[in-house]
Amino acid sequence: MAIIELGTDTRETLPEPETDRLVDPAATGADHAPAATGRERRAALTDPLSEPWPLVLTVGWVSIFSIGVALEPSPANADAMPLLGALLGSGLFLGWAVMVAGFVQRRRYGAVGSLGAAGVLVAMTIACPLSGHHAGIGAWWWFEVAGSLTLVGASRAALRA
Repeated sequence: MAIIELGTDTRETLPEPETDRLVDPAATGADHAPAATGRERRAALTDPLSEPWPLVLTVGWVSIFSIGVALEPSPANADAMPLLGALLGSGLFLGWAVMVAGFVQRRRYGAVGSLGAAGVLVAMTIACPLSGHHAGIGAWWWFEVAGSLTLVGASRAALRA
C-alpha cells in the first residue's frame, strides 16, 4: 500500500475561487456595514485614550504613591511572606510598565495597566497588616486604602471615557 502515488501531484483544472469571501476593494464602507444589533461597539484597547486621562492618572499615581510611601512606617517584620511580596511587587511593576507604554502612545491599554497596578496596590495595602509586615493599622494605612481605591476608580473612569 503506497502512501504517495507517483504522478498524482498535479491537477488538471484550477480550483474555483470562493467568491463569497472576496471583498470588492472599490466598494464603500456603507455597502459592507455590519447589521445594527442595538449594541454599541466596545472600544478596543488600542483605541486612543481621551486627552486628559494620561496626565490625570500619571499625576494621581505619582502623588498618591509617593505620599503613601512617605507616610508608611518601618516594617515590623521585613521578612513576612516574601513570596507574596515578590509576586505583588512584580505585578505592580508590570502594571506600571503597561501603563507607561500605553500613556506614551495615548492608548486605552495604558488605563488597563493602571487599573491592574491599582488592583495590585489594593491587595498590597490589605496584605500589609494581615501578613504581619506592619504591626498595626494607622492613619497611613487608611490613606493607602483611600488612595489605592481612588486609583482604581480613576482608571475605570478613564476606560469608560
